[in-house]
Amino acid sequence: MHPTLPEALQRARAGDARGFTEIYNTLAGSVTRFAHSRSADDPEGIANEVFLAAFRNLADFTGDDDDLRGWIFTIARNKLIDDARRRARRPAVVDIEPALDLTDHTDDNVDHGIGTDWVQSQLAVLTDDQRDVLILRLVNGLTIPEIAETLGRSVGAVKGLQRRGLRQLEKTLSGDPHPSDLQRR
Repeated sequence: MHPTLPEALQRARAGDARGFTEIYNTLAGSVTRFAHSRSADDPEGIANEVFLAAFRNLADFTGDDDDLRGWIFTIARNKLIDDARRRARRPAVVDIEPALDLTDHTDDNVDHGIGTDWVQSQLAVLTDDQRDVLILRLVNGLTIPEIAETLGRSVGAVKGLQRRGLRQLEKTLSGDPHPSDLQRR
């Protein structure tokens, strides 16, 4: 039986490695998805940096397990901002390896690539803040107050960003069919 996040936090604060492992196992997938949604070059690497920073600074953290999620995503957002700045300063590198694994399950890989590209293109119509709010809320399940703390915004501002982002997506989606709809035609 796996410990709950509050138990894992208590263990980690006591220096128990199992607590750190459980926190990582519980939140790493969400952090990686968040990094991927922000087009990080290496989402898994960003997630590792986030947890390394979190574990180094856990002694300074005050709060419960809900606060821990917000704190982790604040670190993630800061790491992603640093990553974007770093990418902006260096020249573009051309990747000569194929983006898709065409050796096995070609149809699945193509469908996944089309779906991912389509989702990214839909999210591209949003501002960075709107995209962050929607990803943190809908994909990672953070509450409005947790998102407000993560982004350093007021609860009202987060609600406004969420509302405007959803309206923009609704407007965009009403005229743009999903690739799976196009394949059925």
